[in-house]
Amino acid sequence: MPPRKRRVNKKKKNSRHLILILLLVIAGIFFIYRESHKDKAPSGIPGHVESEKKARPSFPDVSPISPLPKVAIVIDDLGPSKKKVMALFQMKQPFTFSVLPLQTYSEWTAEEAHRRGYDVILHVPMEATRKLKLGKGGLYLYMSNSEIINTLETDIDSLPFIKGASSHMGSAFTQDKRAMGTVAEVLKRHDLLFLDSVTTPDTVGYSIAKASGIKALRRDVFLDNNDDLKEMSHQWERLVKIAKKEGYAIALAHPRKNTFMFLSKTLKNNNEVSIVPISELIAESTISQ
Repeated sequence: MPPRKRRVNKKKKNSRHLILILLLVIAGIFFIYRESHKDKAPSGIPGHVESEKKARPSFPDVSPISPLPKVAIVIDDLGPSKKKVMALFQMKQPFTFSVLPLQTYSEWTAEEAHRRGYDVILHVPMEATRKLKLGKGGLYLYMSNSEIINTLETDIDSLPFIKGASSHMGSAFTQDKRAMGTVAEVLKRHDLLFLDSVTTPDTVGYSIAKASGIKALRRDVFLDNNDDLKEMSHQWERLVKIAKKEGYAIALAHPRKNTFMFLSKTLKNNNEVSIVPISELIAESTISQ
């Protein structure tokens, strides 16, 4: 008899457990049903209306804001001065650092700019139509193809983390198809983009780079050819106009006192264009061709 009693008790306990589980399941279904119907409360409930307004504010008669046109600001002639590079860092804008080869602070500038997340390109000195000193690493038209290649390879090796190269001066050199074709070969081998500074309307740099299969861009505006702030303002207006028309634009500027003053003030109040690294314009330039 005692063993039979224990078995009966066990069955009763199991039955109670099953009933309890069933009740919990029913309660859970009821809770889920009730919660799901809260979202279907009539729109006349004040609390519901208020939360809807906060979640999705409506602005009648206002079209969606379109993305701002993009502008790359390339700062040329960097490398001789650490102080000017530090001044650019302090502005906290995504400038592109265009660095001359083999200058006192060239390697440091490239390394530090890259470490801080900036695009860095090599600013290659090229022969001008006037007798101007190019400095170290310069390319001249009297050079043979092998001399151009060796010099440019040295320039590239001297700067870490570069994404491309641009022409410094070069009003004579960039007109020469042989010379620029040789430059394009080297840049292609290193998978570097080419930015034509367009220091002469007769440049073939951009077209040869494109024909060689290199990612190529060309500047639209020299921001500070004239050191006058009013003239810079005029060039900025031109830049914005081009960017709005084409979707993007490129400005070249230099590490000068008035240029820094102008950029600090203008970019602080800028709401017309988005300042981006030069590498971000490659896709846009491909689309616009």
